Amino acid sequence: MSEEGLSWRHAVTTGVVVLIPSYAGLRLWSEGGRAMPQNSWFAVAIIVLMAVAILVAAGEIHRYVEGKSTVLPTPQRARRTVVGAQATVIGGGAAAGWYLAQALVHIPNADVDSVRSSLTLAAVLTLASAGLSAAGLVAQAWCKNPPEDDDPDDKRRPPEPA
Repeated sequence: MSEEGLSWRHAVTTGVVVLIPSYAGLRLWSEGGRAMPQNSWFAVAIIVLMAVAILVAAGEIHRYVEGKSTVLPTPQRARRTVVGAQATVIGGGAAAGWYLAQALVHIPNADVDSVRSSLTLAAVLTLASAGLSAAGLVAQAWCKNPPEDDDPDDKRRPPEPA
């Protein structure tokens, strides 16, 4: 990881690393006459809630960094938020790769109604997972300290003990 943190390239790379073996495995699995994994609209809701949660957590830190809040977040909370943001970047990329592999396996049989609905759900889950990665990237950016962070006259900070 660079000094700047994770980027969209990390999410895409993770997605591709998951996509390729997942597609190959799912293709062999389904060609063997076995049923594809079943997805749920509930999973979409969970992914969206995770994206909202990381943005809310990072938003509190961002408000402080921007000077819009005087409530100093603890270093532990800030660290957990950054780590959570980075986990959503990678996790969202991995999930997007998995769901995209499912969608690609469904495409040849998309003329069947039940397969078309599974394809639609897999596509929505792919987009939601990509959105989770994007939320992680935004949250990570919100948690960066400004360049003038070492300003001793910063009124947001509590006075240092003597």
